[in-house]
Amino acid sequence: MSAAALEAPRGAAVIAPTAHGANHFNLLRLAAAIAVLLSHGEFLYRLSMPVPFSGHSLGSLAVYCFFFISGYLVCQSWEREPDIGVFWAKRVARIFPGLVVATAFSVFVLGWAMTQLPTAQYWSDARTWIHFLNNAVGLAVVQVLPGVFENNPFARSVNGSLWTIRYELLMYLLLSMAGVAGWTRRRWVYPVAALLMAVSWQWAREAGWDAWVDAGPRWLTALFHLFHWAEVSGFGVAFLLGCTFAAYRVRSGPWLLAVAVLGGALAWFTPQAWSVQIGVWALVAAGIFWAAHVGGGRSGGWLREDLSYGVYIYAFPIQQAVTEISLRRGWSLAVCIAVSLALTLAMAAFSWFCIEKPGVRYGRRVVEHWSRRRGLRMHGTPV
Repeated sequence: MSAAALEAPRGAAVIAPTAHGANHFNLLRLAAAIAVLLSHGEFLYRLSMPVPFSGHSLGSLAVYCFFFISGYLVCQSWEREPDIGVFWAKRVARIFPGLVVATAFSVFVLGWAMTQLPTAQYWSDARTWIHFLNNAVGLAVVQVLPGVFENNPFARSVNGSLWTIRYELLMYLLLSMAGVAGWTRRRWVYPVAALLMAVSWQWAREAGWDAWVDAGPRWLTALFHLFHWAEVSGFGVAFLLGCTFAAYRVRSGPWLLAVAVLGGALAWFTPQAWSVQIGVWALVAAGIFWAAHVGGGRSGGWLREDLSYGVYIYAFPIQQAVTEISLRRGWSLAVCIAVSLALTLAMAAFSWFCIEKPGVRYGRRVVEHWSRRRGLRMHGTPV
């Protein structure tokens, strides 16, 4: 047993180091991001969407995969360095450089090129700047740019994928608050929290939570539309299941594939919304974890670079632009998706190598510098 394990308090989670080179999480995240692109591709072109399970599109299943993987990896990050400043420095460095640049691309390049308004009117319109600020800080509740995509089948929305980022940030906030409170030192907290989230998801549906909130005070309605509880609890369960797998150091095996198959069967064959949802959670958690470790130890992982975030934040605006051009010129859906995918992958590569990866490195340097200064203070050395 390691020294760290011997020193851990009784009941505390003991986290295995994350070896990105020995699993396929990067590849699975990229596949999920491309699945979102494909799902949106058909929807933006002709307002139809593949729905593998009742109430769940291909894109929504992919987003659940993101939240599960995020919970698994971010929980380990917290356990390695349970410091709220360090934790948020890493999260900000990972999320916001790429997001700000992608938002700038949507507003200053693509929006300006595609708007039907005169240039001066586009830049003087308050909606242009509100859109930039709202999306750059991760809220993404403003999706309109003046004169942009107004005649598309899914009209006016510029980057409809960014709305999930505020839920991701909310999960980080909840995890860090639980860590500061000391709750994460007991690993049973994660599965219990996931169970409570799942129960609240069903309770909110049966109790008519939507109607109750809409009839309430304006501040409550505004908060509800910012964080819809069905989405918070749905994503939250996936995120907390990822945390649970990390906290209990779950090892992959054929049993996970069996659980995933049973979850898929439950989601496919049962008509009740709650059983479909349980099946989806089981399918995503067990299936993704099993797939992430198939041959991982032997192959060393099949993708070392992480292009998934870039695909996710650039796909929608690029698809909207290509869809407008495709419909105007009579291009087929297949051509529209192929062109969108090629351009998105190019922008994702630019984002990762030129923005995201340097941002992550800079975040690490900030954390190391901060840790050194703190260490000097603790030993009474002037800084």
